[in-house]
Amino acid sequence: MPVFKKQEKMKLNLDQLIRALSRTVDLVSVDEKLHGKRVAYMALACAERLECSREEQTMLFRMGLLHDCGVSSTRVHKQIIDELDWEGSDLHCRVGEERLRQFAPLAPMADAIRYHHTRWPVLRELPLPPKTRRHANLIYLLDRVDALATMQQDRNRLAVKGKVCDKINSLRYAYFDPELIDIFLTASDNDAFWITMETPYLEEFLRTHPAENDEIKVDFDGLYAIAAIFAEIVDAKSPFTAEHSHGVASLARYLAEKYGLPQPVCRQIEVAGLLHDLGKLQVPDIILEFEGSLSPEELATMHHHSYVTHEILNKVQGLEDIALWASNHHEKLDGSGYPHRRTAESLTIESRIIMIADIFQALAQSRPYRGPQPPEVIVDILKKGVARNQLDAELVNLVEAELESCYAIATTPWANQQGG
Repeated sequence: MPVFKKQEKMKLNLDQLIRALSRTVDLVSVDEKLHGKRVAYMALACAERLECSREEQTMLFRMGLLHDCGVSSTRVHKQIIDELDWEGSDLHCRVGEERLRQFAPLAPMADAIRYHHTRWPVLRELPLPPKTRRHANLIYLLDRVDALATMQQDRNRLAVKGKVCDKINSLRYAYFDPELIDIFLTASDNDAFWITMETPYLEEFLRTHPAENDEIKVDFDGLYAIAAIFAEIVDAKSPFTAEHSHGVASLARYLAEKYGLPQPVCRQIEVAGLLHDLGKLQVPDIILEFEGSLSPEELATMHHHSYVTHEILNKVQGLEDIALWASNHHEKLDGSGYPHRRTAESLTIESRIIMIADIFQALAQSRPYRGPQPPEVIVDILKKGVARNQLDAELVNLVEAELESCYAIATTPWANQQGG
């Protein structure tokens, strides 16, 4: 288990982190999960035509992967795919900028992401470095290329090549830098460009595309910052998930400290709490906000989410333990949980803490089908879980002994916990 000492830094691969964040953003769309990957592929193809340096090619590829990191709602993502332009289209751009600035290694992309839905006549007058304007407008152009191709009834991208290129060409000056349009038309003037964007070929391209071996060192504050970006995307998806991840994280750390675990482990448990619900992004908004009982099919969709959380996080070397603790939050000690039906023998204290923090915080929050539960009701529900041999008795006793503090942590808005 990687452990943080006072000034120790953790080694992580930035490319793995970016791809994990990209996979998280892709889940928002539910049905159309390759938009960011197609934009990244096209950005790389155009960057090669622009004869960009290897560093700039990598930057544009990553911008393509992360350009929609300000999107959390299925409805907003549908607009991105189904409409050429719409009122308020820059809202997710501003949110994306704010998120990227939270983590220093991603901050260099923030300005271009901020303006990736700004039309060329406005963009070229902004006081930005020429390279930033070029990056922003190229991502905008390629984003709309993918949207236009997706709008066509024929999903064979090679078949709609002519229509898409004609439409993009008609938008020179009004939307896009003419020079970038010419670069795109040149880069896309072959069948392979369009065929590669079909699902099996695109996934193979991304799998074999050499990842940059840019190892970074992050202290706990840095790890927390990147985890907070993931959490914000999840919690912004629905008013009924708002602040859930932060609440679980804070409560889990509090319980870990009260239990007496080493401080470095307590902080990693906090990060696991932030990340535990990543998989919920693939659940349609209508299911998360449904006020009645879910159908068996809808419940099955919900039951995917903790598995997906592990699949995303476990691909980042160094986060293996955090991935496991986070994804175990719906397991039960008697083996009745999901997705793996793990039992007490394989559920460590870290996983057990996340399990209880998740239940407590969810009960303390409003849900579509009920209001927030008072602390006495919550602890009674936890005790019933102990009686069924599903939850850790020692931890539930700890919650009961610290009930007032636990409830305050679970229900205090995150901004207030941070001093506003």
